[in-house]
Amino acid sequence: MSDALPESNVEEARRAGHGAGAGSARPAIGVMFRRERPPEELVPFARFVDGLGLDELWIVEDCFWAGGLTAVGAALAVTDRVVVGMGLVPAVVRNPAIVAMEMAGVARMFPDRFVPAFGHGVADWMRQIGELPASQLASLRQIVDVVRRLLDGERVTVHDDYVALDDVQLVFPPAVRPPLLVGVTGPRSIDVAAATADGLILPEGSSPEFVRAAVDRLGDRNRCAVYVLFAVDDDAEVARDACRSAVDLFAPGRGDERLEKLGLTDESAGTLGDAERIDRYAVAGTPADCAAALRRLTEAGATSLIVVPQMTDHEQQLQRLVHEVMPLLS
Repeated sequence: MSDALPESNVEEARRAGHGAGAGSARPAIGVMFRRERPPEELVPFARFVDGLGLDELWIVEDCFWAGGLTAVGAALAVTDRVVVGMGLVPAVVRNPAIVAMEMAGVARMFPDRFVPAFGHGVADWMRQIGELPASQLASLRQIVDVVRRLLDGERVTVHDDYVALDDVQLVFPPAVRPPLLVGVTGPRSIDVAAATADGLILPEGSSPEFVRAAVDRLGDRNRCAVYVLFAVDDDAEVARDACRSAVDLFAPGRGDERLEKLGLTDESAGTLGDAERIDRYAVAGTPADCAAALRRLTEAGATSLIVVPQMTDHEQQLQRLVHEVMPLLS
């Protein structure tokens, strides 16, 4: 199987899904560059993803793996069309004026191809580096709000608990601000996303029911990206087995804990068999199974689906995604 789609198929994939959102034929389909891969593998991987015709490439920033903005810049510089997302940026680890300045530069150099996403930052990691705020909720709200305003070209003076700026304005704001997403799952944090950002990014192990509930709470913001545990194989059980440990990690317990935190009852709690549970929290199985699972997430409100490959050969899995799964979504 060839490493890239023919040019005509790349163009067709671009028309169908690049930058897809509400009302598009299908959502944008992307892939996470997993943190376990060393940084020197990013450039060839980004070129592979771009040539394959996928819509998005997402890069995580987890302590203490690799710097996110550095990786985003490298990926954008060696590709021509793929949108590169950075998710998640721990909100408290950089001065908001400096992170806005960095993001503005990336957005100007690569217009319409950069999507940053902020999060609270893992509490244990933030504690390790002396950056755990007294209120993760308030700090996220204040920082995202200020970064958005700076990227919009505003002159900002603010003295809040977590942001102190005096007469700050970017010299080179982007002509069009890149969409800002917030990666959270709790009800009050989703409210912060609705008030300060352009949408949500949801973590691995998000069920269609939770995606629908989160999008409903988000309101009129129409962007919702979802990280998706992914494995495709001719034998559905082989694919499910590849996702089993990750499902146990991201969706532990008898029911959908994220859904319940939003105040909704999980009617299927404790009733799902092993295969049904994996099918709920992952995209795993034959190409037809995977297409059906992606379709359920789309119907729930996801506008961008970012696969997180669970099998060893990520490139082969992505080839099968593009050649065998995505044609079933149209």
